[in-house]
Amino acid sequence: MKYQMTIVFFASLLLGNTLFGQLSVDQSPIKDLPQVFQIGEHEQKFEDLSFVYNTSLLAACEDNMDLAYAKWLDMLQNLENFAHSNGVDLNGVKMWLNVFWDENGGIDHMAYYLKPQSKNVDQRYITALFKEFSLTYQFPLTYPGKFSNYGLARFPVFAKPKPMPVTVQGEIGGQK
Repeated sequence: MKYQMTIVFFASLLLGNTLFGQLSVDQSPIKDLPQVFQIGEHEQKFEDLSFVYNTSLLAACEDNMDLAYAKWLDMLQNLENFAHSNGVDLNGVKMWLNVFWDENGGIDHMAYYLKPQSKNVDQRYITALFKEFSLTYQFPLTYPGKFSNYGLARFPVFAKPKPMPVTVQGEIGGQK
């Protein structure tokens, strides 16, 4: 019985990935999903995102943890700067953040959930800020497929990424 359940589970993953991978944007199960939303608002469509964006940021960075972390921190610092330039104070905000990127590094979706220890903020402002940010920000990575990352975001961003070597072409860590 346990063996049969395992086969059914993996078959559903493969079938789901195959089906979602062949759908056009108009047929996609996430077609009507807002660009920015709170985790828990659109549970089924949020789960469907994992099939469409089935590559992690770490895998897109060729399993280079330092590079993936540096790029994640860079995005958080850009988000923090964007908030400051728009008069929004994110200091004290702590959240779980899931970002879904297209092949060119554009943000397709952002899902977040404020942690209990977070500063109290009006989530309508956070949603509006993230939506504007996602329309203008270009993640510094291209990849042949869609990719995503789920992680913790705390503001202000104090962590500094480990310096990456600069190649002759000027690419950080040899990655675009």
